[in-house]
Amino acid sequence: MRGLRLAVLLGLLLTVPLRAAAESVNVVVTLPWLALLTSFIGGPNVTVAPLLEWNADGDMVRAAGGRTLRSLPRDARVMALDSGDAQRARLDVRKFPNLRTLYRPFPVEEPRIDAALSDPSVLPFVAQRVLTVLADWDPANYPYYQRRLAEFQARLSSSVLAGRQILRDVPVYDLTGCSGVLLRAAGCRIERPASADWAAWSAGKEQDLLVQELDRRREDKVTVVMDGGTPRALRRLLASRPEVFSFGRPPMTQDYPAFLHAQYISLWLKITTKPLPVPEKPKPRPKRR
Repeated sequence: MRGLRLAVLLGLLLTVPLRAAAESVNVVVTLPWLALLTSFIGGPNVTVAPLLEWNADGDMVRAAGGRTLRSLPRDARVMALDSGDAQRARLDVRKFPNLRTLYRPFPVEEPRIDAALSDPSVLPFVAQRVLTVLADWDPANYPYYQRRLAEFQARLSSSVLAGRQILRDVPVYDLTGCSGVLLRAAGCRIERPASADWAAWSAGKEQDLLVQELDRRREDKVTVVMDGGTPRALRRLLASRPEVFSFGRPPMTQDYPAFLHAQYISLWLKITTKPLPVPEKPKPRPKRR
C-alpha cells in the first residue's frame, strides 16, 4: 500500500507543473506553428505571444494586438525556427540575447516550411526542440515538459490513426497549398492537377478549364479539398463552390491534435453527407375557364 501511494505521488509530481500559472514563463515566438507547439508543451507554465498569426483567410499576418519588436524588452525570451526565420522576423541576437533557434538551419526551404510544419510526421521532432528550449529557460519543470511532449506525440498519432480509419482510400482532388500531407497521412487516394494547370489556375488563368475540372470531379463524386495555403486566385473561385471542403488553420485556443481530429471528422462528414436535393419549381396550375 505504501509503495502504491509513493507511485501515485510520483505520478502527480510528473503531471503537475511546479510553477503556478501566475508565474508562467513569457515566451515570444515567430510563427503560429511554434505558438501551437509551445502552448501545448508548456501548458500553464508558459504564456506564448506569437509575432505572426493566421487571419480568417488562412494567410499569415502580423499578430493583431500582439507583441512588436519595439515593445519587446531586451531580456525577452524569443523562439524562432532557425536563423532564416529570425532574420525574416528582423530579430537580432545582439538585441535579444535570449533568442533561441530550434534548428541550424531547418532542413526545408522557406517556401515549403508551412507544408512541412503541417506534417504530423514532422511536428513531434519540432516539439522535441521546443522542449529543449523550454527546459533551458525553465529546468525545474523539465519532467512536466517531457510528459507533455509524450502526450502530444500520443494524441497526434491517435488523431492520424482515427483519420485513416474513416478516410483510407477515399478519393480526393487535392488543391491545397500545404494540407496535402494531412490527406496522405489519412491514407486518402489523392489526385492532383497537372503542374501546368496548377500554375495557370494559381495565376487566375484558364478559369473555364478549372470549372470544367471541378464539375467533372463532382460528377465522379470526388471531393475537392482546398486550404489557407491554396493560391488566392484559386481560393476565390473555390470558395463559391459548396461541394469544396476547406481545411482550416488551427486556432490558438485549441490544441493541434484535437484540431486535426476535428478536421478529419469534418472531411468525412462532407464526403458521406448527401447534398440536399434542389427543390423543383411548382408547376403552374391550369387556369379555370
